[in-house]
Amino acid sequence: MQKIIWKFNIWRGKLVRLFLQAIFGFDRWHVFTLTEKKYAKDIISYCNKRNTRFSFVEIGCGLGDIVRYVKYDEKYGFDAEERVLKAAHFLNKITGGKKIHFSVFNFPGSALTGKYDVIVMVNWIHHIEPLILKSKIEEYFNDCLNDEGLIIIDTVQDPEYKFNHDIEYLTKDIKTDLTKLGDYERQRQIWLIKK
Repeated sequence: MQKIIWKFNIWRGKLVRLFLQAIFGFDRWHVFTLTEKKYAKDIISYCNKRNTRFSFVEIGCGLGDIVRYVKYDEKYGFDAEERVLKAAHFLNKITGGKKIHFSVFNFPGSALTGKYDVIVMVNWIHHIEPLILKSKIEEYFNDCLNDEGLIIIDTVQDPEYKFNHDIEYLTKDIKTDLTKLGDYERQRQIWLIKK
């Protein structure tokens, strides 16, 4: 019975997303639902258990599957695609979610201003050159995190992706308490880069 409910939730979510895709015209890969992304659910669960839950930003938020479900006072969802942000804003509104500040953000060119308790960058950094990604992680870690804040990223070891990042290389020049949150499909690992 649980498996039937799980499949029903996936298809119901996909139908909503296909409808949104037809209206807003975003890329098809955004049709995957939160139910299908265990790593995203684990990030949400981990973040909601933290003691400090004031400010949260997700760079590359897509339809807002993570930022919509975290329980933080201030939430920011940044993405490079304006169409997907419009759909994310609409989806948040119809589901009765708490206010999220959605904004266009082009990594690595856009400046991340402010200080945050959590910065999330998952499911897209495999398109970014290692040196550029390493530099931005260092910048965000040093300039954009509150005390005891953290950056959450994923690394993927899959030849279909452009870059398969090495977490040791990405964090070697910052003083961090590096922790792995978990292992997932496509040899994805979620990492907590703690200040």
